[in-house]
Amino acid sequence: MATTQQHTCGGPKFGRLTKGCPRCDDLLAGAEPVRAGTRSDDRPKTTEHNHQVVFGRRVTGCPRCAELDAGAEPVRWNRRSERQQTGGYPTTREIDNHFAPGGPHANGACGPVCTFGDW
Repeated sequence: MATTQQHTCGGPKFGRLTKGCPRCDDLLAGAEPVRAGTRSDDRPKTTEHNHQVVFGRRVTGCPRCAELDAGAEPVRWNRRSERQQTGGYPTTREIDNHFAPGGPHANGACGPVCTFGDW
């Protein structure tokens, strides 16, 4: 993927271009604008659904649904660490591990009053 010049005029102004800004000058010369939601890395794009997506439901005949049924990884929209995504609170995985049968909570490792997640 080709990299684009960066704005030096304070960022995009949605159609108002500033002469002297490298990116605005490129756009004035006919460069293709960056589409919202485009990726700036080399991760492969997934196959698109051929229907309106209803999360968790699969549709027969849809190539992406078939990939997911075959075990393909679902798209992850946010690549931050799990702890950053939760604002510092325990992640779903940490909660599931703590409260799992035979886990620390079931074995009483968290004490007489569970303080899991209080850090």
